[in-house]
Amino acid sequence: MTRPFPITLVMVSYNKADVVGLVIESAASGSMKPDLLVVSDDGSDDGTPDEAERAAHAVGIPCLVIRNQRVGRYRIQTMRNACAANALNGVVYLSDSDCVFGEHAIESHYEIHRRYPLAIGTGPRFEFLEGTSGPFTSVFATLECAHFPEGHYSIPVGANYSFKKSLWKRLGGFDRAFEGSYGMEEFQFSQRAEKVGARCVSDPGAHVFHCPHETVFGSRSAMRNIGVFDATYGRDHCLEERILFEQRIAPWYWRGRRKRPILGSRVELNEWGAPDGFVPPLQLQLSRSLAPLIDPVRRWLDTRDAEILAELRVMTGTLDWRRLRQTSPALVYLSDLHDLLHNHLDESDIDGRMRFWLEGASAADTALRARPMETSYA
Repeated sequence: MTRPFPITLVMVSYNKADVVGLVIESAASGSMKPDLLVVSDDGSDDGTPDEAERAAHAVGIPCLVIRNQRVGRYRIQTMRNACAANALNGVVYLSDSDCVFGEHAIESHYEIHRRYPLAIGTGPRFEFLEGTSGPFTSVFATLECAHFPEGHYSIPVGANYSFKKSLWKRLGGFDRAFEGSYGMEEFQFSQRAEKVGARCVSDPGAHVFHCPHETVFGSRSAMRNIGVFDATYGRDHCLEERILFEQRIAPWYWRGRRKRPILGSRVELNEWGAPDGFVPPLQLQLSRSLAPLIDPVRRWLDTRDAEILAELRVMTGTLDWRRLRQTSPALVYLSDLHDLLHNHLDESDIDGRMRFWLEGASAADTALRARPMETSYA
């Protein structure tokens, strides 16, 4: 059957010869094959463009590789505009050259745009725990966002992002005012799209899997681009995103609400709303059991190993508490443990406090494990 419009898969790349072939193979083996692949390469010196062309030819996907000279970092707006300009007049599905596509990712994005003529499509971005296959987790909150029923400009994730080429033309592409620094390109595009009536649609079946790697540029701060965004559009992005997640998305997810994938029962999801193989991150695990906190505390009391204590301090100091169930005892015990570890640095001082904490946490864990997790799909 002829499709009412084509779908072009577009991706930017830089030195991803080790995984780009696998990524393209996953796009070809899913439930819908793209009509065209466009790769904008930012001057790779490891053979990435050649490997992309080879892989696309091997799986029968028409392919265009744009070979750019390497002239500077954080040129994502220019790279993505180049991809979209060369896409077919239909759906443009934008991803990265190190994200493996779920079985129904491409078809799910296509269906979003078939049902909603003016939309920004997105879905969860999972993270392989190691390598390019096997168990995976969710580093950011894209899993919870995918199950929230309402769209918002800050939900679409750039590595899993789709729109009609006609919308890209109407908006004038990605804004190059954000060039040269990290972040915000997908948010500013989505915010402008909302202004002309577009709907942001996140579908739990449209998932991709990122292959872990060291960042090319080391530490990346988005604060400069957030400042440009706030000044340009009159918003407070960080505050708005925090309120949305803490007051709406997280409570919805922890009430057990799960969004049914747009392709229905063809996409199988577990109780977390994720595909099989999902390993819940610590924040989600703690709402079912306090064992990830109890076990290292117990080991430290048995061994007095300084490395265990250091790991506990890092864990409690870096955890994104917003992803915890707000009614979970984990919030109380995590907060108490954080205070104990960061404000009582003398081991002789924390020994008794640790034992008291462990007694209460163990009792709370028993009660928590007895509580069933209720989920419903709609």
